[in-house]
Amino acid sequence: MPQQFTQLAGATAAAKALAPTACTTIEEVGSTGVGALTLGFLALAVTTVVMVAKAANADAERRKYYFCNTFIAGVATFAYFAMLSGQGWTAIA
Repeated sequence: MPQQFTQLAGATAAAKALAPTACTTIEEVGSTGVGALTLGFLALAVTTVVMVAKAANADAERRKYYFCNTFIAGVATFAYFAMLSGQGWTAIA
């Protein structure tokens, strides 16, 4: 057992109150949050498509810039989709 937890056994009540506890609640996104996530997802999806189209018509030097932006916007698009669809929740017993 780590030393910090063995020292907690003789600690005061105030110190024990600051110790980490298990998470027992899950908060879900409300209707305003769903709307914001939807707008963010759509904006990032459109940005990703526009960057792909611009990369196709750009010279080699600018294409690097567009590929980098496409990758960033694409990853963010999938992240917003995951948040919007409620993925990622895992019950830990």
